[in-house]
Amino acid sequence: MSVADVATLTLVKLKEYTSTTFVKATRGISRSEFMRRSRKAFLVCLVVGVAAHAAGFLFYRSTVTQAHDSFYQHGVATTRSLAQECRPFVLEKDVLMLKVALRSAEKADGLVYAAILDHKNQVLTRTGPEELTRTLLPLNGQVATGSLDGTEFMDLITPDAQPLTLFSLPVTYSNIDIGKVMLAFSAEPLQQALSRLRATYLTVTTAVTLLLIGLLLGLDRRQKKRSKDLIQRLGTVATIGPYHLISKVAAGGMAELYLADYIREDGFRRRVAVKRILPHFAAHEDFVHMFIREARLAALLQHPNIVQVFGYGKIADVSFIAMEYVDGKNLGEIISGMKAGVPIEPAVFVFSEICKGLEYSHTKADDQTGARLNIVHRDISPQNILVSYQGEVKISDFGISKARSEPSLTQAGVLKGKLMYLAPEQLTGEDADHRLDIYALGLVFYEVLTGQAAYRFDSEIEAIRSIPSVRIEPLKVRNPRVPDELDRIVMKCLEKNVATRYQSAGGIYADLAAFKRAHQIAFDAADLAAVLKQHFKPAAQG
Repeated sequence: MSVADVATLTLVKLKEYTSTTFVKATRGISRSEFMRRSRKAFLVCLVVGVAAHAAGFLFYRSTVTQAHDSFYQHGVATTRSLAQECRPFVLEKDVLMLKVALRSAEKADGLVYAAILDHKNQVLTRTGPEELTRTLLPLNGQVATGSLDGTEFMDLITPDAQPLTLFSLPVTYSNIDIGKVMLAFSAEPLQQALSRLRATYLTVTTAVTLLLIGLLLGLDRRQKKRSKDLIQRLGTVATIGPYHLISKVAAGGMAELYLADYIREDGFRRRVAVKRILPHFAAHEDFVHMFIREARLAALLQHPNIVQVFGYGKIADVSFIAMEYVDGKNLGEIISGMKAGVPIEPAVFVFSEICKGLEYSHTKADDQTGARLNIVHRDISPQNILVSYQGEVKISDFGISKARSEPSLTQAGVLKGKLMYLAPEQLTGEDADHRLDIYALGLVFYEVLTGQAAYRFDSEIEAIRSIPSVRIEPLKVRNPRVPDELDRIVMKCLEKNVATRYQSAGGIYADLAAFKRAHQIAFDAADLAAVLKQHFKPAAQG
């Protein structure tokens, strides 16, 4: 490998490392508890800080420019005035009158040296130390650092470290150079003024930064205390309006699920499940918004194979969803309890029922406009399919589902849903629609019929890289008892290409119905209830 190749490779690796480190740091900060708690305050302070610093910098640069302009314009004006006054005396070489002109120029602020030269650059008269003559005259004729209105100027440092700016202008008569005036002004007052200005600018910007940091920390401390108080209060809550919490059933990443009784004033009582946002998220507006959005979307769906939402809202700072209580098990628990896989007849029945629920959600129309909402669940998994002891089959948790009319709540490049049940198109950046639910459903029932996941990976990175292309073994390889027709149905759900996959859950349901007719399967909800009770003991009801 050549030196150039090594250098190129090193630069590429360094760039990758820098980018990865930046992304990890940014992601870590954005996911921190501080950002979750005080994201809005942080963004407001950030915008105010950037605006204040930008305005301060522009003001600072403007003031610096004005100071420079004022200094140079003063030097140019004095130089031009002297050149105009001494023109006739240079022509006549009237030294006495030239000295008078110089004495007039000496009154200019900051002037430390002035000289009038003839056309041969010989000094006719001067004012100021002799040492400056030896320093400045050799510079005569050198390239200037700038010019203004024909007057050239040059910034320099004397041997004794004194900063000067030398201005020079030819003295002309009938457009012929007959001499030159040279004036040197001390730049020290300008530099001192700029130094004071710079110190003031840094002090103000530092003070603004510290003020904003202090304000942000104060707001965060207040929010933290509010969250802590809310957590303590919610931890003791036994009722939410008319809902009386009985026992905690489960806890997820954002909410916890309670068994509860809905008790109306007239004595009407109903057993329900209440999902309550976790106390430490209750003060976070983003989480509350997402939580209520889940309830609003799920409430649109009224179907026997979808968990029904009875109510949702916020009572005394508690955001909640009251929903149908399903007394039974989720498919994940059933698969774990029946390690060799679920028998074909109950599996096909459950499969068919879920297809009915998905077809309904995918084709649900807006009640007002009649337009199809195309609600996609996006998180079909064994844990989100519930089977009751009465043989009911229901889809739960539309928490990350998305309707066509809604903007995406997910930033580009961020995946939602359980990773093992994502469709290939979700990982390759292609447009994803309701057919991703069909792929996930295929994975779930592959697992139901075999007792094993279709694939396993050692890490999330490996899963993300492999899922779009990994080959899934035919169902019959894992479970030879599966009929060919059922194998084809499940494997068609698992087509990587969305065009060759089932295009609707209704299509799957139709093929399953044909399969049941061909094999004379008459399995129903009562049979499913018997199977569930045979393998799992119903929980005692309080």
